[in-house]
Amino acid sequence: MTNTNEIIAGGRTAEILSYGKDQILKLFRPGIPEHLSSDEFNISSAVFNLGLSCPRPIEIIDYEGRKGIIYSQVVGITMLKTIEKKMWTISKQGRKMATLHRDIHSRSVSNLPKQRDILIDRIQHAPLLTTEEKNTIILKLMALKEDTKLCHGDFHPDNIMLGEKQEWVIDWMTGMEGNPAGDVARTSLMLKLGNTSEETPKIIAGLIALIRNKLRAAYTKEYLNNSEITMEEINQWMVPVAAARLTEWLPDQEKKELVEFIRSSLS
Repeated sequence: MTNTNEIIAGGRTAEILSYGKDQILKLFRPGIPEHLSSDEFNISSAVFNLGLSCPRPIEIIDYEGRKGIIYSQVVGITMLKTIEKKMWTISKQGRKMATLHRDIHSRSVSNLPKQRDILIDRIQHAPLLTTEEKNTIILKLMALKEDTKLCHGDFHPDNIMLGEKQEWVIDWMTGMEGNPAGDVARTSLMLKLGNTSEETPKIIAGLIALIRNKLRAAYTKEYLNNSEITMEEINQWMVPVAAARLTEWLPDQEKKELVEFIRSSLS
């Protein structure tokens, strides 16, 4: 197999390399626990077998001392880059996001990690919250309805690839079985409170915030218009999802805003 070694994308947990013909290699960064590669491979395989439009996981390999997953390559650009290039399509992309998310949530699963278990574990390990606050949030979570629908766990415009005739949802590391209202709550929260880096000029950061708000409005309206889920149900998941998100690698300002949101909601 020919390996070009060309890095074509990168994130906090992995780099994406071109690899052979019509394939890419998701190469996990040093220090990432090895079990995450096998977990992602199993989740991605289960999702692909449901018939969803997503990259096909092919094989787990060791590459230069790091774990990696070979995937089939999908051709297109992310929805995020599309919005950056064609800002006048924001509302259209928000509606497309909702359609793709509802399609994911229409599938029932029984062999993926459980949403409630994942959230409880993250809430218990969340920084910046008191033990009392964590216990209160977990009690709220336990009162929410469980479900067995497929949830992405990290659904946002940078995890949607747009081709000429097809869309793909990528990065299923956080795929789970649960209640779609919780999955929508996470997407809504990321669009509402997502922060740019501290080095971003204020005028640019303000523009990005406006774009996110417009995208969030279009996404939410479209999702609710064609779903049995209500805004009230989504809102009930916001605090548990926000608390769980504190365990992630986020800018300090975003963590501060999450804590403020959580405490104002609990008061």
